[in-house]
Amino acid sequence: MQKFLTVLSAFFIMLCLGGVYAWSVFVPGLMTEYNFSSFQTQLIFGSIIAVFPTTMLLAGILEKKLKPVTMGMISAALFTTGYLMAGFSNGNFWMVLFGIGILSGVGTGFGYLVSLTTPVKWFPKKKGLITGIAAAGFGLAAVVLSFLAETLLDQGRDVLHIFTKVGLGYGLVIFLLSFFLKAPSSAVSGHRVDVRYFFKSKSFVKLLFGIFFGTFAGLLVIGSLSPIGEVYYIDSHVLVVGVSVFAVANFLGRLSWGMVSDYLNTEIVIFSALTLQAVSIFLLGFLNLTELSYIVLSAMIGFGFGANFVLFAKETSHLYGIANLGIVYPYVLLGYAVAGIVGPVTGGVLYDITGSFNTAIYIAAFMSMMGAILFLFRVKSSSNSTKSL
Repeated sequence: MQKFLTVLSAFFIMLCLGGVYAWSVFVPGLMTEYNFSSFQTQLIFGSIIAVFPTTMLLAGILEKKLKPVTMGMISAALFTTGYLMAGFSNGNFWMVLFGIGILSGVGTGFGYLVSLTTPVKWFPKKKGLITGIAAAGFGLAAVVLSFLAETLLDQGRDVLHIFTKVGLGYGLVIFLLSFFLKAPSSAVSGHRVDVRYFFKSKSFVKLLFGIFFGTFAGLLVIGSLSPIGEVYYIDSHVLVVGVSVFAVANFLGRLSWGMVSDYLNTEIVIFSALTLQAVSIFLLGFLNLTELSYIVLSAMIGFGFGANFVLFAKETSHLYGIANLGIVYPYVLLGYAVAGIVGPVTGGVLYDITGSFNTAIYIAAFMSMMGAILFLFRVKSSSNSTKSL
């Protein structure tokens, strides 16, 4: 029973932490009510995306010393403090940036790591599926928060007021669910990997660059998904639906790609997912969007994007062992951290300069395809992978 409680708790903690993917819903309010620039809104979004995987480097070390419940409590405290700071900022950009971008980002890093690594220790033979379930909560979170935000905004609530609600409500849920996170009494065995060793391995370098290319593309788009739709005069409610559809597809993608990777070569699956993402993003800029095409492409991009957070974790545990997942995977996620800053900010800056999202969209499609080709090369070359520990 405990192993299933751990998986469910991890899923719902991720469901709270992943609300950052609904960020584009808050962008119009911040820009119109508090005069934030597009660059500033994307810097906040990019910061939390960069901070939380970077924090996982420290969390990966502490995971060996602290119980999962303690890691969860740290996550809840920092997450709540960050959102409350933003909520009481009176629209001060630096307070919002520090509160959501930094403090809640650190809290997200602790919660993400413990929610990803603890459940998989119970199911070592189903790494793809269990990783997919845990990560799926993070992807589905935008559905919950986007509709919650729309409801409150329709009631005339201020965007900063919503930040306060999120901090208190979500923080409490994370805190309570932390008590149900437990690792198996018989710890997963395996040799502790030497950091210097995997830094030099070709497999690690390709994982690092692969997740950078894949997430750069997706993050650039999701951070501006609603504003992109506004260019084509798509109804505001459809824009919110688009963000939610992206999140549902992201959720389904994490589950689906994870399950498939338990039966097929993970490198082939990564190539397929990033190719789907690249083609979908290209069409987002190439087509004259209608409400239908906006929804369909949001779903396709979300489905491909979700693979990044399952397949790279699955491949990391396969190459270096489950016991070392909490040590190695945070370093892989550094590629995601860099993409978290560069991707959204690239979109914001190019829009501020050109007044159009098209250039940024085509760059995103190209980057995603680069990531796909990287793993096609791995498959064709039949290069020796690192032996699983």
